[in-house]
Amino acid sequence: PGPPPARGLGAARAAALLQRRLGLARSKAHTAALQAIGSARYHAVADAAAVLASETPLSAAADAPAEALLPLAETSRRRLAEATAALPLARASRPYNAEALARGLSATAPGLQDGTAAEAAVSEWQDAPWRRVRQLLRQARYVQEVLHTRPPGAEAGPDGVRSPAQNGPRPPA
Repeated sequence: PGPPPARGLGAARAAALLQRRLGLARSKAHTAALQAIGSARYHAVADAAAVLASETPLSAAADAPAEALLPLAETSRRRLAEATAALPLARASRPYNAEALARGLSATAPGLQDGTAAEAAVSEWQDAPWRRVRQLLRQARYVQEVLHTRPPGAEAGPDGVRSPAQNGPRPPA
């Protein structure tokens, strides 16, 4: 059939030359980085940063973190209670009345004539309050862990921490 076109051969040569140059540049940069990391100057900067971080002055609130966090914990608890009270339990005639809501949205919104777009909008609309409560519940649990408190009804050991036996059986791994 004949020799391949010269343009294809030139492109292959240029690609090989470019790869070789890039490989050499990468090797030089890698060697320079390893030398810098092994240098005394790098270790001096790393040691200085570690000393600076360990000597960070703390405010007076750092001496009593529980007292400083109590107002924040109360705000977290209040937000969770408000979000829980706002859950749309009484609005739906049956749990997740998505079909009726999708029909209502698609009839009123011109951009939601497509069934899948309407279903996605409905799912987002119905799930948003539940996601918010889930997020706030997780936050409240973290606050309790930080303050070493326990939820109402939870029995704790002498040190205030529930033992694995008090947490119930573990699911099989």
